[in-house]
Amino acid sequence: MDKILITNYKPDYTNDIMTISFQINTLGINAQVSITMDDFNAAIAGGAGGADRVKLKVLNTLIDSLTALKPATTTTTTTTQEA
Repeated sequence: MDKILITNYKPDYTNDIMTISFQINTLGINAQVSITMDDFNAAIAGGAGGADRVKLKVLNTLIDSLTALKPATTTTTTTTQEA
């Protein structure tokens, strides 16, 4: 199982979001996600395990973003070749 490495995080208090940079080595992913400050604070609340909760929130946000990119329907076009 790969680990997600949080490489940077940057609060934007004006827009109430936290931008988190991360990498997943086995997938070759280096990306950023933005989550609300409330979600970030909720993830780190409670002391021990806060980093893992932030990582889970980042992964769930990434999954939601990737899912949104999937087309609702797909079409297949076939062509016939005349002899």
